[in-house]
Formats: sequence, C-alpha cells, structure tokens
Amino acid sequence: MNSVRPDPTRTLEAFKGVMSTLASGVAVVTGLDPSSRPCGLTMTSIASYSADPPSIIICVDTLSYSYRGLTQGEYFAMNLLTADQANIAELFASKAEDKFQQCQCVVGAKGLPLIQDALASLICQRSFTATHGDHAVVIGDVIDGTVTDRDPLVHWRRSFHRMTDTRDR
Repeated sequence: MNSVRPDPTRTLEAFKGVMSTLASGVAVVTGLDPSSRPCGLTMTSIASYSADPPSIIICVDTLSYSYRGLTQGEYFAMNLLTADQANIAELFASKAEDKFQQCQCVVGAKGLPLIQDALASLICQRSFTATHGDHAVVIGDVIDGTVTDRDPLVHWRRSFHRMTDTRDR
C-alpha cells in the first residue's frame, strides 16, 4: 500500500478555511507575567472542560507575549466580550505594548485585570499545562465568576460579528 503525503500548504489552508466557519465567542484572557505585570490576549480557543471540578481549557500561542504569564502564572482570567467590544478584541489581538492603558479594566480576585463591562468573567487557578505544536493547552479550575445579560461578540469567517439576539422570539 502506497502512502500519499499530504501537501502541507494545502492542508493548512483547508484547516484554516474549515475552522473559520466555526462561530466562536470572543474572550480576552488576562494574567500576570513573571514580573507581576498584566498580560493578555484575544482568543476564541476556549471551552468548558469539566463540571467536577468546574474548569475551562484555553490554548495559547507559544510565541505570544502573554505565553509565560498564562502558562506559568498561578491564576488567569477569562473575559467574554460583548457585541460592542470588538475594539477591545482587536486591541488584545495586536502587538501593542500598552494594551491595558488603552482600555478600561478593574482589578479582580488574585489581582488579575478584568475587562470592564465584559459579558462574563471567570477567575481560574491553573491546574494543567501541556505544549503541542505551536500552542500550549492550559486548564484552569474556576474559583470565581460573573455574568451579565448582554449580547456576545462572535468571531466567524475571520471577523467579528454581533450575534442576532433570539431570546425574545
């Protein structure tokens, strides 16, 4: 039997195209780097992991400025953004060094920066980290959280969107 090697460029483009069709909530994950300075980045690779104990999973690019803070710090916060916070998502997706001076944050539990007026926030204690490929998988056990009744920001087809609210229909 002959094995056919896939074309890496074609495989990557197929992967990116397919994954862009998966609508996801948008979050800014924040933490404190080894010098206790705030760090954070925009991500859509977040999911609930377990109900016992309540935990979430995040995936962090190993080349990100926030990598060390989120993979080595004891705690991190996940801030789900509202439909009117696309500018914050874009800010934390950028390479800007003064992200926290360009948005409104409050200090949450464990001294973590929380995005003001976020849709929801979770404070997590890092419980597991593993690296695979160009990302680290981080599992955090939830120790606190808040939620509001606003519409979420959604990432779909490589851009941010407002989700049509269907709660009243």
